[in-house]
Amino acid sequence: MSLASRMYHGETSFDFVGRRRLWFTISGLLVLISLVSLVVPGLNFGIDFKGGAVFRVQPTTTVTEARVRAAVGPVAEVVQVTENNPVQVIVQTEELPPAEVTRIRAELAKLAGVQLNGVSTETIGSKWGSTVSRKAFIALLVFLVVIVIYVSLRMEFKMAVAALVALLHDLIITAGIFALSRFEVTPATVIALLTILGYSLYDTVVVFDKVRENTGSLSAMSRTTYSQATNLAVNQTMMRSLNTSLASLLPILGLLVVGSYLLGAETLKDLALALFVGVAAGAYSSIFIAPPLVAMWKEKEPRYAQLRARVERLAAQGQGAERPERPERAERPVRGRRPAAQRPAAPRAEPELAPDPELAPDEELEDEVAETEPAAVAQAPARRQPPKPRPTQQRRKPSGRQQSRPAKRRRR
Repeated sequence: MSLASRMYHGETSFDFVGRRRLWFTISGLLVLISLVSLVVPGLNFGIDFKGGAVFRVQPTTTVTEARVRAAVGPVAEVVQVTENNPVQVIVQTEELPPAEVTRIRAELAKLAGVQLNGVSTETIGSKWGSTVSRKAFIALLVFLVVIVIYVSLRMEFKMAVAALVALLHDLIITAGIFALSRFEVTPATVIALLTILGYSLYDTVVVFDKVRENTGSLSAMSRTTYSQATNLAVNQTMMRSLNTSLASLLPILGLLVVGSYLLGAETLKDLALALFVGVAAGAYSSIFIAPPLVAMWKEKEPRYAQLRARVERLAAQGQGAERPERPERAERPVRGRRPAAQRPAAPRAEPELAPDPELAPDEELEDEVAETEPAAVAQAPARRQPPKPRPTQQRRKPSGRQQSRPAKRRRR
């Protein structure tokens, strides 16, 4: 049977929980790199969050990025010349006064060879960006609180905390990828971050439900620890999680490649990247982070700590030396009886000889036997005579009348 088939039927026995130090080390390095990248170089917030102005124009002549920067000046933060048909020039600046906005529009119109009204301007204040950020943060907190309450009521509080840790793990790694790739953080990115929480939580709850089912029957006399039951649950649900994650990642990958790079949809690029990284991180955390964290936390409870010690003790006894043989019990003599070895052997009964009808009985011998018989009977213990064989009745031909019961008894 192939590995994929065994994984699909839950017949694999990969030690996910036993190697939790390796998984925690890998996740710790990824989280550390992501946190550092959030500081240096930091997130590249779009104009919707930090405010500014965006100028767009479709030139009628050949325009390069260097010529646009030279015409606009140092206030131009982002200059983009698209290769689509028609070509479009996009210039993004910080928040500017009205006079500076008019100057940049005139320079771009002169460079592109169009009228002044051919340059579109979009101005966004920083207050709007701060309002969006605050509302997104409040929505995230409400979502996390609701998740903790639901998982605590449905399963238990420790599983809710482990699910929350897995969610924060996914969010930090996704934000770190955005900081390293220098993608802009737009409202579409925030929507994607809130969406990936659902994917990550779904996989985690599926695994936790199987963990609760496997560990619900554990008792003090069980031969399976909490970690072993959790590891079995992860193996049984791993293929389901992978199928769900792959079914989600393939459309997102198509959206990222086709929509952003082939079709040039910049808005889809931010959304697709956040979804792709978040779903991949959620599939990882639901298998390698949340279940081992719950198992490590639960085995610190006295009940499961004693169960683990008992299982390890039984395993050590099974692998150790053979058990010493029990000494044979000496046969205790029964009260009032001597041991069998000290008892005198019982006289063997000699077979009786049938009398010879040819020999004549001796009268004198019979008299001697008659005289000594009472004394011998008195000295020797009475022997049990074997039963005399009953003569077989001859079968008679049945007659017409039935014999009565007294007659049958007399015949017998």
